[in-house]
Amino acid sequence: MLAGGAGVAIAGPATAPAVHAATVAAATPSASITAHANHTSVKTGSSVAITGKVTHIKTGSKLTVRHLNSSGKWTALHASTTVKKGGVYGVHVKLSSKGAQQLRVAHHNTLSPIVHVTVT
Repeated sequence: MLAGGAGVAIAGPATAPAVHAATVAAATPSASITAHANHTSVKTGSSVAITGKVTHIKTGSKLTVRHLNSSGKWTALHASTTVKKGGVYGVHVKLSSKGAQQLRVAHHNTLSPIVHVTVT
């Protein structure tokens, strides 16, 4: 016989859902690039050396130098290098346009901070 009123539900111990190894992905560390110029000001037609270090980018990977052009778009310059052992790199960039130049180093979608160089 059932009695009227509030009933009490009793549940067994809570169990965690089964986790399969294929559904658990380890967090992939983010790649990064640093960049430093050996000069903040150079004469027209002179080169500036950009050096830095990468993390989580394989040795031998190609890095390109980009600059912010007058239309506000980042475009690749004819300057590239590869990542060396220890994650270091270095590249020389010849600058021929007078004025403030904004440069950065790129590997696919990974970008360095902007390096500012004035060309006189």
